[in-house]
Amino acid sequence: MTDTTTKTPKARSATFTPEALQAVIAQAVAEATAKQQAHFEALMAAKTPTANGKSDVSAKNDWACIKAFKKLGITAKPRVDTFTFNIWVSKGFRPVEGSKAVKVANLRLFHQSQVRKLTSAEVQAVKAKDQGEAATKRTAKIVPISEGASPQA
Repeated sequence: MTDTTTKTPKARSATFTPEALQAVIAQAVAEATAKQQAHFEALMAAKTPTANGKSDVSAKNDWACIKAFKKLGITAKPRVDTFTFNIWVSKGFRPVEGSKAVKVANLRLFHQSQVRKLTSAEVQAVKAKDQGEAATKRTAKIVPISEGASPQA
């Protein structure tokens, strides 16, 4: 017959002193930290910088801009002669009536060949509009939610 009773294991004495255990833990943490740091540095070194220090998204948008305008037969230089409507207006230009914006990513761009210089009347109208918007922002009253209309029962 076999003995099926459970036996309690014999008590073992600790083989590490608290100081020795702390030293082992500190060594393991240091090795793991060094390994993580080396991995991080390898990842950073492997990533090649894009042209002109631009981000990947910026470089892709520039390339998409060049391709989109090339389809129209226009040689474009992103951020040099292609801008959005508002940027052209701030520079004193306006897209020619009937010209269509070119969609690039989430932007609608116009090329330099699609814009005309603003007349003095248009410049004054833009300035007046900007001043009116600025005045509205300064005088706008902000009503806290707690002071709003009470909910009806």
